[in-house]
Amino acid sequence: MTESVKNINMLDAVKLFFKNYFNFKGRASRSEYWWFILAFFIVYIVIYTIEFVFMFATLFDDIYNDPYSYSYSASDAIKDTFLMPSFLFYLAMIIGLLSLNARRLQDRGHTGWWQLAFFVPLIPMIYFGILFLFTEDQAHAISFGLVFLLWIVIFITFIVMLCLPPKEDENNWGRNPLLDQSL
Repeated sequence: MTESVKNINMLDAVKLFFKNYFNFKGRASRSEYWWFILAFFIVYIVIYTIEFVFMFATLFDDIYNDPYSYSYSASDAIKDTFLMPSFLFYLAMIIGLLSLNARRLQDRGHTGWWQLAFFVPLIPMIYFGILFLFTEDQAHAISFGLVFLLWIVIFITFIVMLCLPPKEDENNWGRNPLLDQSL
């Protein structure tokens, strides 16, 4: 008996993403995951490019009008960063991306909590980075580098886990989403 397999395209993946925005249970196929990630990056790059053009157009307009009256502080840069459309877009998508990652990991047979391993090294990395900035001690720079290397290894492992096919047609999180669900 052959089972029918669904094909997922980019539009279907985007629809499924928003339908399952808060759904951390179940499974997400590779095609659903990677088609949505591609769509996400395309939209993000378009937003960032528009933002970049407007930012530099405004910057150069201010400089050419009166170069001596231009003052831009660090607090202005931080405030502007959090109000950038690309940052707001990413912030709006973060919960859905976490749920999509969890469902993709569950498709492989792993719990969705494994994605926290990606964030754990960020705390010591920030800590050693700040220590190095204030003390300029080489030991802190080496510690930062080692934790960063660990983060890269975790990132590559995470990408590999997201690229691999599911281990079985049915696991603790349900049936393979590409197979006919009526069986």
